[in-house]
Amino acid sequence: MYGKIKIIVQFIVFVLSINVFGQNPEYAYLVKTEIIGYLHANNGKLTISTDKGMVGSASYRATNMTDGNIYFNFMTLPDDFTQSTIKVDNYAIRIGSYPDCDYTREETILKEDFNNRSYLSYGGCSFQQRVYPLHIVGTDNTDPVCSLTTINLKGGYDWEYQIGNGGWKTLASATQSVSINIGDIYADNGIDINELPTGSAERSIHFQTGHKASNKFVATRTYTITGCSPVFVEYYDKAKTSCSYKTDGKIAIKLNRNIDSSKERLVVTLYKSDRVLIGQEHTTNSLTPINSTNYGYIWPNDIDTGTYYFLYQTQNINLDIPTAPDIDDGSSWDKLVKTPNFTIEKATNVDFTAKWVNDESCFEADDGKIQVEVTSGETGRSYFYIVYKVEGTIETLERDWTSFSGTTTVISGLGKGEYKIKVKDNEDCLAKE
Repeated sequence: MYGKIKIIVQFIVFVLSINVFGQNPEYAYLVKTEIIGYLHANNGKLTISTDKGMVGSASYRATNMTDGNIYFNFMTLPDDFTQSTIKVDNYAIRIGSYPDCDYTREETILKEDFNNRSYLSYGGCSFQQRVYPLHIVGTDNTDPVCSLTTINLKGGYDWEYQIGNGGWKTLASATQSVSINIGDIYADNGIDINELPTGSAERSIHFQTGHKASNKFVATRTYTITGCSPVFVEYYDKAKTSCSYKTDGKIAIKLNRNIDSSKERLVVTLYKSDRVLIGQEHTTNSLTPINSTNYGYIWPNDIDTGTYYFLYQTQNINLDIPTAPDIDDGSSWDKLVKTPNFTIEKATNVDFTAKWVNDESCFEADDGKIQVEVTSGETGRSYFYIVYKVEGTIETLERDWTSFSGTTTVISGLGKGEYKIKVKDNEDCLAKE
């Protein structure tokens, strides 16, 4: 009987690196090899290379002594690679009751797809291999962050964090992603973010991931910590312009906490949606209480029709800064908040029709009539009319502003002649041609 013959070579696991000494690589693979049984004359081998050359290889034998064992290998990738290739070659040679086994796989991953999968899994013969891509990607957050921020990180395995220059502490183990609230981490370490002085090392928090048991990690991700500006809740008391031709729209912002005027100032800036600066206001006054949990800030200036948003933040006025806020002094500013877009609408234009009802019944009877009907305007408003008698280029007041109910009225008591009529509503919005 002839069996399949294959040369068995025991590979020493190695890792190549072109990174500067003492600096963790940006990219690496963590290879987890699990022995899940054993066959005759077997070998499990996984090799990783890039377009820049060989990275490393992990090779193991499966025996009754190693069955169930798990091995880890940390393999560094050069920072300038563009693609990596993972090749798996697991096999065993038939003898007696042991069958042949031949499992080969090869997969190429582009650098831009490096973090698209949590891990790559291969399994054949007596081996189960998983390859974890290690490269920290931060999602759903921006730098700087504050105590209310939840940071989501992916692209790892074992996770650690470090506040300032303190020691590294365990965050999570054997998981590809983590979600952590900044305030919770600092509270667990007994640190009040809002009391940290300007320039304090503890205003930075660092995260790293890799394989803790071998003390190998990829490059850290660092966030700058600031205080938290009040959280935007919603807009309220939004009002369109009072008249179609006016620019007096109104808006107010509901926030989740008050301003401590003894140490904070609120700075609010209004922008049009195309990022055109409209105005800025600095205030140290307390906000307007709305209920037990919310406080209001009313934009003090009139707003024209259009779409806008606010940028606002608080500033600590006790951190050795000038009395007036210095927008370039980033160390004293709390987290900048951008509100959702809002639109100030134009009031509906007042318009009306005027039509002849009847002339004078006889000379100087002064019983002519004209009917006025308002055809458009803001709902819920009342209206007034004014009448001028026109003789050539001269207009003489015939009847001063007179209110009428509803949207239709008849102006009576008019003598023979030509008349000019104007209409306005109770907000002094004049019907315009």
